[in-house]
Amino acid sequence: MRGPGSLAPDPARPAAERIIPDVPFFAQEQYQCGPASLAGVLRHLGVTGAQATPDGVAAAIFRPGMHGTLSLDLALYPRTLGLSSRWYDGSVADLMAAVDSGQPRIVMVDHGYGPVSTYHFMVVVGYAPDAVIVNSDRTPLQRLPWASFLRTWDRTDRWTLEVRRQEPAPAPAP
Repeated sequence: MRGPGSLAPDPARPAAERIIPDVPFFAQEQYQCGPASLAGVLRHLGVTGAQATPDGVAAAIFRPGMHGTLSLDLALYPRTLGLSSRWYDGSVADLMAAVDSGQPRIVMVDHGYGPVSTYHFMVVVGYAPDAVIVNSDRTPLQRLPWASFLRTWDRTDRWTLEVRRQEPAPAPAP
């Protein structure tokens, strides 16, 4: 396991730029980065209605006393909509493969300093040789230099959330 603030081994940077087209962007209001990020991914997957808006997601999972959303609640909410979700320790190779297959990922980064953590969720929608491309804060397609992104992502053990449509169950054998 990596120590706090240490960079994990990382593959070579990508040689080209790739962006997932048409991932919906929702500006993140104060303490609403999780619901806004998840709403963008839900809409990308074709989920409609209030449950796939930042306000709808926040109504279900936002914790006012904490001024935010727990990563566990963010990861479990898609399951209430019939989707599958899994959270894991990601990698640059995984993010690139997800972008290449048109599947945005939600990542959690830590913008805190020293022992003080300030967690933030964002949607990875692309990559380039010099940057990871995210929907974050009030900026769609924001370019974050790899070194600064990895430094903040490493502080969360590279927490990553994959949300997908459920795979249909195999038909019973005749």
